[in-house]
Amino acid sequence: MSSNVLHNPIHLSTTRTHPQFRLKKPGRIRAAGESSSRAAPPPRVLVAGGGIGGLVLALAAKRKGLDVVVFEKNMSAVRGEGQYRGPIQIQSNALAALEAIDMDVAEEVIAAGCITGNRLNGLVDGLSGSWYVKFDTFTPAAERGLPVTRVISRMTLQQILARAVGSDIILNESNVVDFVDNGQKVIAKLDNGKCYEGDVLVGADGIWSKVRTNLFGPTEAEYSGYTCYTGIADFIPADIATVGYRVFLGSKQYFVSSDVGGGKMQWYAFHKESPGGVDIPYGKKERLLELFEGWCDNVIELLTATDEDAILRRDIYDRNPTFTWGKGRVTLLGDSVHAMQPNLGQGGCMAIEDGHQLAEELDKAWKQSFESQSAVDIVSSLKRYEDARKVRVAIIHGSARMAAYMASTYKGYLGVGLGPLSFITKYRIPHPGRIAGGIMLEIAMPSMLSWVLGGNRSKLEGRAPHCRISDKRSITNMY
Repeated sequence: MSSNVLHNPIHLSTTRTHPQFRLKKPGRIRAAGESSSRAAPPPRVLVAGGGIGGLVLALAAKRKGLDVVVFEKNMSAVRGEGQYRGPIQIQSNALAALEAIDMDVAEEVIAAGCITGNRLNGLVDGLSGSWYVKFDTFTPAAERGLPVTRVISRMTLQQILARAVGSDIILNESNVVDFVDNGQKVIAKLDNGKCYEGDVLVGADGIWSKVRTNLFGPTEAEYSGYTCYTGIADFIPADIATVGYRVFLGSKQYFVSSDVGGGKMQWYAFHKESPGGVDIPYGKKERLLELFEGWCDNVIELLTATDEDAILRRDIYDRNPTFTWGKGRVTLLGDSVHAMQPNLGQGGCMAIEDGHQLAEELDKAWKQSFESQSAVDIVSSLKRYEDARKVRVAIIHGSARMAAYMASTYKGYLGVGLGPLSFITKYRIPHPGRIAGGIMLEIAMPSMLSWVLGGNRSKLEGRAPHCRISDKRSITNMY
């Protein structure tokens, strides 16, 4: 770790006892190509958390020429979390934001990902395997000059971002547990008692964020009602050339499968039950085959092909939307403020958009300080960031919850949920709700996808509005 970045931290109690004592600050980090006309020191950005959102913010801030330090309690744990949670979907809106931040990094992410947006995607009946609604994620990207959706390993994505940010900026084994905002500076306190001073502190420390707790007090995360099993299998479906991902619908459970490249398939199995459940040793696969008994071959074959050791389980939580993201010189980003259910694949994408927007606002405030010959107005820049993000995030957050509700209350056929009369299901008589729901989705989904995937493309300076030739559809007339 470079000593010029994090230099001589002191105990918070020392600053309180001796206010005349000044914290030594991290050294100046100047981005390549930064204008020498900026003589005043840039804002110093302290980032709590080295996950995807924190690293994207750090990269964006670095490219703007801002001072930035990332505190991560355990980089190996970050890698482990990536392994635990499997690949992540980076959709067009997030890829475009990465391009605006750093084109070389975006190119590396795009090259490492498995493109899924050029194939069939959508909702499928869990019992028959027949298509219910098909989603066109290609056209919204192509028409707006955006990259097409990819799936990439979390570990790979984090490693790409960490290399670009630089080891001199990321401080490992550093867990932010408290802070003091004195109105002029903010001081971050680590769990080892060391303290660091900056102009702004950003809590990017996840759903159980300590920064959030210290800002607003302890609040409970919301249990979604579902536990989720996930796994990755060496398996190539017969229709791999034409299908990217599918959501298989059922009553009080649903199943998601996605191509992740390299001859592997990732899947998620959601089942409605109380939190805190534990499986018997080596019993996850057996339980899943029982839970999804009678479902179509696409589901059963994928479960069967998955090794027991490759199956993981976690309860799904999110947090209620809030329209207050920060106070003073402290704000939140990503899951720390808007943890959402994974049903739209937009959790990580929203964190990437957050990082881009926040860096833009801080840079704008820095530039304005030169024009007005005044101090950088950090508080106003954080408010602009919050105002720019909160409505879009709230809508997508609510849509993710609604998607979970719709997926798990789906009744494809008459007889589902009727107890003694459930035998009627075998006659495959379409449920009226299935028909009405399908019509509604066919009408509403194109507009919703266009808005979600389009992102804030009009404000993404620094990227050419083009859709890559390599992103072309793999088949024609597929929607």
